[in-house]
Amino acid sequence: MSAGTANHSAAHAKIHTLTGWGVILGLPFAIISVARAVPAGADGIAAWLSSPVGALGFLAFFTAAIWYCKLEMDEVVIDYFGGKLRSFGLLKNKLVAFILWAVVAFAVIKLAFL
Repeated sequence: MSAGTANHSAAHAKIHTLTGWGVILGLPFAIISVARAVPAGADGIAAWLSSPVGALGFLAFFTAAIWYCKLEMDEVVIDYFGGKLRSFGLLKNKLVAFILWAVVAFAVIKLAFL
């Protein structure tokens, strides 16, 4: 087995830091926006996600959150698995993250054009 994530490059650390800051900065926006939309019920949430600011802000936050989770899980897979199982785990992690992001992006885009 290799040294795992200890051999990651500076670029990986920068991406990890960038996505972490994206989550930190996007979370208050998401919480405050949802709190303001909740009193109107489901229509308020739909209206918030239909607005350009709400849709882009939520997608930016969600993208950073999914990417950060993917990077963290990649580190777990790299540290604890080797060989073909590592390759399979990394591929599966990438596919799950992409599918989850695609479903949410599709839902937000569909709300925007209702």
